[in-house]
Amino acid sequence: MNGNNSLRLEMTKLDDDPGEILTVGRLHTDIAERLLIAGVEDHETSARRIVEEATGIEVELLPLEKDQPVTQRVVARADAMSQRRAHGEPLQYVVGSWNFRYLDLAVDSRALIPRPETEVVAGFAIDQLKAMDDRAEASLLVADMGTGSGAIALSIAQEVSTSRIHATDISSEALSLARSNLAGLGTDAARVHLHHGDWFEALPDQLSGELDVLISNPPYISPTDDLPTGVKDWEPSAALFGGEDGFTYLDFLTRHGRDWLRPRGWLILECGSNQADRLRKLAVARGYSEVRAEFDLSGAERFVAARRPVDDINRSHLVAAVDALNAGTLVVAPTDTLPGVLAKYDDTAAVEASYKAKERPRDQPVPVLVSGIEQAEELVYLDEGSRELIEDHWPGALTIVARRRNGVDPVHGGNTLGVRCPNPGWLRLLIDDSGPVTGSSANLHGVETKFTAQEAAATLAVQAGYVIQGTSEGGLASTVVDVTGDSPVVLRQGAVTLRGH
Repeated sequence: MNGNNSLRLEMTKLDDDPGEILTVGRLHTDIAERLLIAGVEDHETSARRIVEEATGIEVELLPLEKDQPVTQRVVARADAMSQRRAHGEPLQYVVGSWNFRYLDLAVDSRALIPRPETEVVAGFAIDQLKAMDDRAEASLLVADMGTGSGAIALSIAQEVSTSRIHATDISSEALSLARSNLAGLGTDAARVHLHHGDWFEALPDQLSGELDVLISNPPYISPTDDLPTGVKDWEPSAALFGGEDGFTYLDFLTRHGRDWLRPRGWLILECGSNQADRLRKLAVARGYSEVRAEFDLSGAERFVAARRPVDDINRSHLVAAVDALNAGTLVVAPTDTLPGVLAKYDDTAAVEASYKAKERPRDQPVPVLVSGIEQAEELVYLDEGSRELIEDHWPGALTIVARRRNGVDPVHGGNTLGVRCPNPGWLRLLIDDSGPVTGSSANLHGVETKFTAQEAAATLAVQAGYVIQGTSEGGLASTVVDVTGDSPVVLRQGAVTLRGH
């Protein structure tokens, strides 16, 4: 006879025996013992929650009510839940509800179990929204992507009275659960709108470029990750696994989320603690500002938050510029230093055309603009000191001269390369889409550079394929540092002043 059957028999016997009354305390003790025998690690916690659910007595009051008798109906409910828990079903699903911040949510296998880590993520979003409450607009627009049980969306609705939330999920079953939870939210429920569909396809088109917060706890588990049995066997796999390395949806949301945010709007993505640094670097490369990895209550990096920059340009200009670069033509654009003439770095003919456009001697190499450190490391070798400089000054007006990974440059013949990550977010996004580009000042060699891209383009000897209009506010060239030796050497003092130099 296994422990589960023993529990049922013992409870029935006690309940049927007129000489002995089964009490709340005895019920709790028996359940805890049987769960222990079944190998349930949190047997005490599980026993308390099962007794609470079966009797209606709150956990903190159980010691005071331990001598209260229980009915046959209570025993039957407790027995059924104990059987399920002993077979490995998560406690949250067994009892059918769970706390999330200030909510008591219905939970079952249609959606992920709400977790304390996600409470921290939701809390950050709530804090940012409350800081926006002085805006003139009537409401703050939020999208909760992959809402599951609705935990994040409903918490924001409950705690931020000026919010209007659009919650999406590709699972109709998960949305049904979220709808059940929404029904218990009271008047705040009117500000939550549920949408069925695949990520951004589910959102109303009029929200594009208008969201104050885009938040998601997407699938981010890799199939190779070692998961607890209770998670792997019971929670919906579609809500857990994020592609081969777990990064598929984090990448997707980072790339496309920006277009749905208003300037200064927040992208907030939960991730695995081993993914936070990669996600942070990706957000920088995709042109976000104020990028930060935040910690959960255990001290692990749990989510990344980033903002759409104020100085963004229309997406159509970026598409046109990338098309021009991919076609092998030049692009002139304002940068954080001076207007630059851009050519795809891996297109030798285009790079040669940029030299011709500037009438620049071939023995004078031009810097390469990258979207972030990951692109840079595909091109050059960076040591720890170089990475520290990059951490301090990228994105920004600092060019790092390092040794090329692939030998001699086919254009200027050198084995070193200057790389820089520019500050305008839209320019990093362009480079992330196109790949690294050469980016020297848009002027004839030896001639003063104009501050507007249009004027600068007009001075070149070769016509650009596309000009992104605008003015470079920096006005100074980048500082150039050579890191090929034992210690960094400043080759050109520019917009950035380095400590000790």
